[in-house]
Amino acid sequence: MVKSLCCVSIISGLILSVMSGGVLVYNNDAIAQEKGVAYKEIEVKDGGNIVGTVKFDGDVPAAKMLKVDKDEQTCGHENKLSEELVVNGESKGVKNVVVSLVDIASGKKIETTTATLDQKECLFTPHVLAIPVGSSVDLLNSDNVMHNLHSWSIKNPAFNEGVSGGGKMTKKFDLPEVAKITCDVHKWMSSFVVVKANPYFAVTDENGRFRIENVPAGTYKIEAWQEKLGKKTSDIAVKSKEEAVVDFVLTKK
Repeated sequence: MVKSLCCVSIISGLILSVMSGGVLVYNNDAIAQEKGVAYKEIEVKDGGNIVGTVKFDGDVPAAKMLKVDKDEQTCGHENKLSEELVVNGESKGVKNVVVSLVDIASGKKIETTTATLDQKECLFTPHVLAIPVGSSVDLLNSDNVMHNLHSWSIKNPAFNEGVSGGGKMTKKFDLPEVAKITCDVHKWMSSFVVVKANPYFAVTDENGRFRIENVPAGTYKIEAWQEKLGKKTSDIAVKSKEEAVVDFVLTKK
């Protein structure tokens, strides 16, 4: 009697995986959508652009302070400003908001890349990194002390690994999700890797401004995500060779 059996069958769009007596059934379309491959790459001619701002509604909140209580010679002897919510005092623009098109079926080619997330003076740089599916991230340690990179991924493989001073490790992100990255050695350190299923996204600058280019003409749903303020969506109509404007206003929960 065979105790362990592993086989894969493809029948009518289903993948059947049988292992140790258990049967798992996957739908090909569902897997494709989760991986982002349902998005169709086309040549975009005379596309339009989307521009706008993300602003904070209300009094500008005081910046949260991060207590530095370890490796002060490298990390510094003073507490650090948190980047979990950065609001421009004059424009009220919100920095580090990921603005993206939701469920766009087709558009320009997804240009996979190898992005960089560094650790300098015991802070992650940048605080929010947005990449398309299939991209890799070089996780650097520019400090002279050990950092431990801990990802709280759900869809992509999670990791919890030490990186010595001056070291580097590279991780690939194949599925769309918002993955928080922390350091188990220095508890105040945190950042986010936001993996998108299509190439139409941007991260706001210090004035809350963003720009998304070469979008096929059409009507779309656009989303703004901020780690403390949550998500907000809007509808946007893009015309050929024109610039569409959409502004978001976020409020504290």
